Amino acid sequence: MPRKRDPKNEGGIGLPLNESESDPDPDRAPKKFKSALGSGSGDDLPSGLDQFRPYPIHKVNRLLEPGPVLLVATGSLANKTHNIMTMGFHMMIQHEGPTLVGACIGPWDKSYDNLKKTGECVLAVPAVEMLEKVVDIGNCSGEDVDKWETFGISPVPAPDPALDSGSGDGKGAQEERAQAPLVGGEGVIANIQCTVQDQALVARYNLWVLRVIGAWINKDMDLEYGQGNQMPGDDSDSVGGGKLRKREMKMAHHRGDGRFVVDGKEVDMRDRMVKWKEFQD
Repeated sequence: MPRKRDPKNEGGIGLPLNESESDPDPDRAPKKFKSALGSGSGDDLPSGLDQFRPYPIHKVNRLLEPGPVLLVATGSLANKTHNIMTMGFHMMIQHEGPTLVGACIGPWDKSYDNLKKTGECVLAVPAVEMLEKVVDIGNCSGEDVDKWETFGISPVPAPDPALDSGSGDGKGAQEERAQAPLVGGEGVIANIQCTVQDQALVARYNLWVLRVIGAWINKDMDLEYGQGNQMPGDDSDSVGGGKLRKREMKMAHHRGDGRFVVDGKEVDMRDRMVKWKEFQD
């Protein structure tokens, strides 16, 4: 996630760009917003606003960020320039035609240089069992240590997405064969191969638009959209209901301040989301 440049720290978990380390007024909010809300007693607030209180705008990432924390592999396994980092700032941009993902990776990361050189990366989704390693990977720089060896992470040579009938866009062109390795291990939920689609926002915002060219899921899992918490005997229960999966692997979501939340019960609203049937299985 974006943060202040710290030469001793390279990874995805750190101070956001606009957050002060001293943070003298953690509850600050825009003056206009404060005056509009009144004194805070509740008696002079407009109807409905008494349910809310001001929140510092420099901390809104803690409200919006909680997608799964990721590991990002860049560089080339063949020439031993491969690196791995932790990332919390990312987003879906487009479902298909092509599938696009946005990722914030800045020049404070070694992975930034790798991505500029190769135009390729792999986004790996770790399970919560890997969380300590994920945090430790984010606490150091690939300039100083071989993070693969230090943390016992296995790089896996990336296959050509066109060779897998269930992944990739089927083109199989040489330029779309990712050099960056997949992240191996039983604790990895998925690997998503990407190439750089658009760099227009990189110089100003460190925002890379990535095109997904292949995806691989852990074979020990039986996924419906992703992580689940379903137990046997609850097939009629839309909250956490359904048959027991082969293996539960839950994602961890960074709250922006060093705390994480873990996937809980699944609420199935597929029948209700009538406008979005095309995106359901």
